[in-house]
Order: sequence, then C-alpha cells, then structure tokens
Amino acid sequence: MEPKMTNEQDNKGYRFNRRRFVGSALLAGALAEAQAQTEKKVQSAGAAIKGAGCQAAGQLAERVGLTAQRLLSGQIPEFSREFVLADVALAPERRFNEYSGDLSGRYIGALALLPARQSGQRLEAVVKELIGHQRPDGRFGDAHLVFKADQIGPKHMALLWGNGRLLVGLLEYYEASRDQKVLETARRLGRFLLAVREDCSEPSVLRRLEGQGASGYICFTQLIEGLVLLKRATGDVTLLKAASSIVPLLQPRGIQHAHGYLCTLRGILMLYEETKEPGHLAFVEDAYRDLVRSPDFTEFGSVLEYFGWKSSGRSDADRSTIAQASGKEARDEGCGHADFLRLSLALWKQTGKLEYLERAESCLWNAFYLNQFRSGDFGHHVCSGPGVKPTDNLARAWWCCTMHGYRAFPDLLGGVVTGTGQEIRVNLYEEVDWSDGANVLKLRRAPRGARPGEWRFSIDVNQAAIRSAVFALRLPRWADEVGVLVNGQPVAIQSQEGYGKIERAWRPGDRIELRLGCRLVFRREDGTTFPAEQLTAKPVQASLMLGPWLMGVDSVREPLFFGEPWQGNVVHLGKSAAVTPLSADSADPSIGLVLPASYVHGGFTGQHSLKMRPVADAYRHDNAIVAVWLRFG
Repeated sequence: MEPKMTNEQDNKGYRFNRRRFVGSALLAGALAEAQAQTEKKVQSAGAAIKGAGCQAAGQLAERVGLTAQRLLSGQIPEFSREFVLADVALAPERRFNEYSGDLSGRYIGALALLPARQSGQRLEAVVKELIGHQRPDGRFGDAHLVFKADQIGPKHMALLWGNGRLLVGLLEYYEASRDQKVLETARRLGRFLLAVREDCSEPSVLRRLEGQGASGYICFTQLIEGLVLLKRATGDVTLLKAASSIVPLLQPRGIQHAHGYLCTLRGILMLYEETKEPGHLAFVEDAYRDLVRSPDFTEFGSVLEYFGWKSSGRSDADRSTIAQASGKEARDEGCGHADFLRLSLALWKQTGKLEYLERAESCLWNAFYLNQFRSGDFGHHVCSGPGVKPTDNLARAWWCCTMHGYRAFPDLLGGVVTGTGQEIRVNLYEEVDWSDGANVLKLRRAPRGARPGEWRFSIDVNQAAIRSAVFALRLPRWADEVGVLVNGQPVAIQSQEGYGKIERAWRPGDRIELRLGCRLVFRREDGTTFPAEQLTAKPVQASLMLGPWLMGVDSVREPLFFGEPWQGNVVHLGKSAAVTPLSADSADPSIGLVLPASYVHGGFTGQHSLKMRPVADAYRHDNAIVAVWLRFG
C-alpha cells in the first residue's frame, strides 16, 4: 500500500491526517539540542565516521561513535595490540583463540573500511605484526591440525572460520591501503584454503559436522566471501570456480548457526555480482524468501542466534543441540543482525526490489539498534515470549559481534543516498552528510514542531553541480501520507516505483522537507496485521508498529508496569491522548518518539498511564525487560 500524497497546508503548516490513528505520537522538542550534544560527544570520542562519500550525523553518528570508541579506547577488555593478535599468536590465553583470525580479522576489516580518528597507525602496527604469525603453509593458528577427510572435525572448522574471517579482513584492509605485503599474505592464506577445500568437501566430513553449531560446516561454506574478495584483488578468475563449487554444500537452515549461514548467503550474492550466474542470485533469493516466511524470522525483523528455536516438529535431540550451543533460552546475536542487514541491502542493490530495502530498515531500527549495548558492544540478549528479558550472563560479545556490528555501518552509509548526475535517490531516512564530489547534501530529522504521528525530515542542498536534476525520495510503505515542501512551499511529486520525484533547477541553500505520517499497525503472532480501528473490548495479543518502529515497554522507564502478574495487563490507546513534548533535559533524545497510552493491571483495577517507546531506545538500559507482545484492548 503506497502512502497518500498530500500538499495540503494551513497557516500553521502541514496538516496531518489522523484517520488511521487511535492514540498519538510525538517527536521530542529537544531533539536539536540533543543532536548537537551527540555530535560534540562523538567528535570528542575520536570518530571520523566516514564511508562511501557519506558521513554519519545525529543519532547515526552516536551509534557509530559508541562502537568506534569501544574499539579504540574501551576497557575490560581493552583492544590492545596483544589482545587483538592473541588468536594468531595463540597467546595470551583468551576466549575463542582456536578461531584463529576471527577477532583480529574482523577488527582489521571493520576499522579499515570505516576509519575512526587515529585508528590508521594502530591498524598499520597490528597488521604488520599479524603478518609475522602466518605459518609456512599459509594458515594462521594451530600448525598441527591435519586437514585430511578422515580427521577433520570441529577444531579444524574453528580454524577455518577464523582464517576465513581474517582473509576478508586482510582484503578489506588492502582495499583501503593497497599494501602489497598484505595482498601477498592474503594470497598465501587463499592458497591454504584452496588446498584443504577438496578434503573438506567430502560427504563424510559434512555428516560428521552435523549439529556442531558455530564449529559446524558453515565454517567452511563461509569461505566463499573471502575467495570472491581475493579474486577482486588479484583478478584470478579460478577463485570464482572454487567458490562456486562450495555453493551446493550449504545445507538447509535446520538448526544451524544463523551468522555462518547468512555469511554464506552474502558470499554467494557477491559471487553472483562477479559471475552474473542467475542460479546464484536465485539461490540467495529463494533462501531469503523462505527465511522471512518462517518461524526463524522474529518480530524484531531479524533472526535469533540459532535457527530452529521456534520451528515446530523439532526433536528433543535437536533442541538439546541448540541449547548446548546457544544456552537454555533463545537469544539473538549482533553478528546475525549485521549479516541480515547487510544481506538485505546487498539484495536491494542487486535487484532494485524495495522489499529488501524495507527489511533492512526494519532490521536496523528494531533488532540491530536494540542489540547494541550502551558500552558500544554488540552481543546477545535473551529473547523471551514477551520480548527481551534480563539474564545472569550478559554477553557483550567483544570476541565477534562488536566488530561485526561496526562492519555493518559502511554498508548502511553506502545505501542512504545513491545516484549521481541527473537523478539522486534518497533511500533511507538516516542523518548523514553526503557528497558525490559534485553535489553535497545534508540530511537531518526535524528538531521540533512535529505534529502527532508525524516524522519530519529535511534535505539541505549545500552544493549543486547540475542545475536541473531529479530528486527521488523513497515513499515508505509505513507512511500513511507523505507531504513534500521545497523552501517552505508545498510541491507536487510524481510517484514512480516507490519513489516520489521532484525535478527543478536546484541551487545551494535549497531545502526539501518531508512530512511522513506514521502508520499504526498491530501484528498478531501468526503474522497477520490489523489497524487500530479493529480493536475491541476483548483483549488481543499483538505487537505494535508505529511507522518503521516496533514499539515496546521497558522495565527501566516503566517499572510499575511489570509488577506481578503483569502478563495480564491490558494496554489501551486513548482516542484523544494528550501530546506533550519531552522536556529539554529529557533522558530519551535518541529517537524521542513516545506513544501515550494507559493500562489496566492484571492484578488490580484502575487505569494507569503508560508511555510506549521504540525498542531501539532500550539499548540505553542494559539487562532490562523489553516487552513487545502485549494484550491490547
């Protein structure tokens, strides 16, 4: 359903259509001040935050800066050179050293593609020392592991996983530096991986590794990504043939590790980009389609750490296997969210299908951002029936997710604005400063003055190389209405293939303002949706989307909501709830969106006030309850 286009304006500005709303929402009046404070904080943290001609600003800069600061100056553990290289030096002891090259490769690649201030010299020293740990046969790590089909097991897969991640990281570093010593190191590592490919491809090896989780066969299939990158760096097309031979070996999702499975799909899509073999694209699209239609796809718009938790028909043995690998309760993983986000963006770029872009946006706001800790780490959260719940084993996954989460930001920055010359497309409404060398744009959320249920976004033209050009603005399906103003005056736009187009003579100083009416939609557990008008006195279990945001209630800001027996609470969205801007000293500047509501507690009578917020804002509160499946009446 496309949003309704409107140019309606009164003497106070744009008039929002409330027909689809029961209840209301707001954007914080303090957002401008919070944004300025955020940018100052990020700059002082030392994050340059640039990628693909795009520099993060506002909340996006805060998110990137948190993780950049964690990687460069965070403590406990500190990412010292000795600590980063422990998985190739095999000393000092730390968790997961047997995945040789995993942490070090991710660290190198992430900071190479999205440098933070003063990270260059540090990376150069890390890479120089890392090269010295390469074994004579090209591998990194345990030199005594023999890669013969009758001997290959989980320890071999762990080494392959780490070496595969390291190959990717080295080649990403080479892409940024053009350091020939790094390329030669990557070549030697590639030759080692090719040498073990035949033995690893034996059916007996595949059978032996079933149910081994993060040390299973996906440690081998994920090598496709590195082999494709090596071909791009060297021009050796034989690497594509080797990568293609691995594709049929990827097993169905089953109870696999989601991160490894999605890494493999990303690699196959990269292989398609090089070969244009339609079968590779079809393979990825079919796997993606099957995933998002399955119980393995969550209400947060992403995946759990392991597939199979919610699938019917699983045996006790299957569930025991998952529990041994992931814990007794289902949890998510920052790596999986980063992979799903990157895979969705890559599919959109290859196919032009907006479904993939929309799923990337949903994953970003409702899974990826929730997963990030206020320390800047990414990691794991326990996913309970109602949403997310506290755990006695808080997993800020410094060994993988922190770097892999950071690695997703360059892909995101590369998708916000695309195109050059006669048509510039705004695909994602993220705060950035964008330039193609000739045109310079500044994209920002409006700081104040938004009406209920309306999200405002501005695009400032700071430099325009071509006077007559088309701006194509994505018309999100989560918007009821889209109003567009240029220099304060409403304009008509041409709706075409999910974008609204404006053509005119652009000049520096021009401003485009979008006013997006956020659609409010309830989703049942079976995936069907319904509007607020269909709520009745009989409570229904559902989650709630307001525009692109999954709304929830968290135990830090609404502690009394969670008093026993809170699962019986019934939430009501009032028909004329008052809208009051958040105060200037608000502790919630990151999104600043609040949906006023009330509830009747499951243990006693009476209407009690409640504020629902996007789950993305809950990252500020470690180890809290975040309830998204609620009873609405």
